[in-house]
Amino acid sequence: MELPLTLQLASALVIWWTRAVRRQRVQGWLIVPVLSLLVGCSSPPIAFQNNSHRQTYALNEEDLKKLQFYISADVVAQYQDATGTKSLLVSRLTPGVVTGAGPNWLKVSFREGGADVPFITDPKQYDGRYWIASEVEGSKDFKRVSEIPGKIFLYKGIPYTVVSGADAILLFDWDGWKRVVDTRKATEGRRVGDK
Repeated sequence: MELPLTLQLASALVIWWTRAVRRQRVQGWLIVPVLSLLVGCSSPPIAFQNNSHRQTYALNEEDLKKLQFYISADVVAQYQDATGTKSLLVSRLTPGVVTGAGPNWLKVSFREGGADVPFITDPKQYDGRYWIASEVEGSKDFKRVSEIPGKIFLYKGIPYTVVSGADAILLFDWDGWKRVVDTRKATEGRRVGDK
């Protein structure tokens, strides 16, 4: 498994720092740029939660479309027909964008013209995560893929079997979310005697 670029850089800096300290060649002025580099790295994607990240800040569909989302695991789905096996693959940390939203679901597209992959949350859970889901055959409802018998994912009406990643969750970019949330006007409050 390959480490994210941020962790690779941090690891390389720790190794360099250790060697430099051993050789006593580190200059005091080098500490500031090294620390600035570490602090300046963006944060890795984290799990998108229904209450803390969406409901508390009343993010609507337009807000959600401004956020960068990712998938937490490799998802492989297969379908067998007369010509052979057809496969769908979405690699771990593939970036995606919201294409639709409902009260307990989001649809995310991971490539132009590809499937809009639904993710659902349980609104009864305090901070429910968004799990990969599929339309339920014969209905417009969504259900977690891991809870569907045979782990079926419907793609353009064709039932694909999810062979890997049935428990994938939706991740998001924290920095982008902060930029959206920071556009909210905070109440400044009133003091006694203010008019």
